[in-house]
Amino acid sequence: MKFLKYRRFDESRSGSITAIIVVTALAITSCAPTVDLRGHIPNPEALALIKPGQQTRDQVFDMLGSPTAMGTFEDSHWYYITRKTEQLAFYDAELIEAKIVVVEFDTAGFVKEVAQLSNDEAREIDPVGRITPTKGRKLGIFQQLLGNYGARAPD
Repeated sequence: MKFLKYRRFDESRSGSITAIIVVTALAITSCAPTVDLRGHIPNPEALALIKPGQQTRDQVFDMLGSPTAMGTFEDSHWYYITRKTEQLAFYDAELIEAKIVVVEFDTAGFVKEVAQLSNDEAREIDPVGRITPTKGRKLGIFQQLLGNYGARAPD
């Protein structure tokens, strides 16, 4: 009669296999892109109820909520902006989808027009990179680090 010999399970080997599995799983999940959805998403049912000449600003505010932005020089345009971006690791975020709903009001405060813009109609805006000068002393690195050296505390 033959007896089968079973190999004894080596516990130190199982620890290294577990470590390899954990490291591999972490490496795979760390490379997954991060998807962000930002902005105001108006309710499509409420948006369908808004008709030109029927709702006022207050009614639109109650139905859709606060707009993401208003017109710069006049408040007759309300913008509801949603952006979906995807970012992989440390790279710049890439725009996947942008939805912009523009609600325009007439001088009486009633809805004049409701328009929906797509990715193709969205524009990137480059902010101005100027720095506003401020008054005061310009201190060097050593003056900042050693400026209070030797100063006495008030008694």
